[in-house]
Amino acid sequence: MSSQESNSIREVVREFTEADNAIKTVFPKVDPILVVRLIFDEKAKKENIYTLEMILKPEQDTEQIRERVISVTGMAPSFYLQGTKMVVSHSLNLNLLKRINDLDFVVNIKGSPYSAGGSSDF
Repeated sequence: MSSQESNSIREVVREFTEADNAIKTVFPKVDPILVVRLIFDEKAKKENIYTLEMILKPEQDTEQIRERVISVTGMAPSFYLQGTKMVVSHSLNLNLLKRINDLDFVVNIKGSPYSAGGSSDF
């Protein structure tokens, strides 16, 4: 490998590290892979349906959360583990993901593109 190739690789790694740090700063509760997928979607000018899995703080009003999700997305979420895990599939972009990230009762967010077989990245 030439010195120029090695420098190019180091530059890619440096820029990736900067982007990763920015993602973790803006979306601290979100799996970075989900953010990267949404960036690619945005660049391709498409909005896909994603299945999101969110870990919630205990003792939340799941009925109120359900109504809020339905009013924003039109989709009804499912709750598991005494209301501390919520799963829902809906259209997603970076702006909506940021709104979800900023909710105080959300602890962690993972997601993957929806498919006929459901989500498989969890």
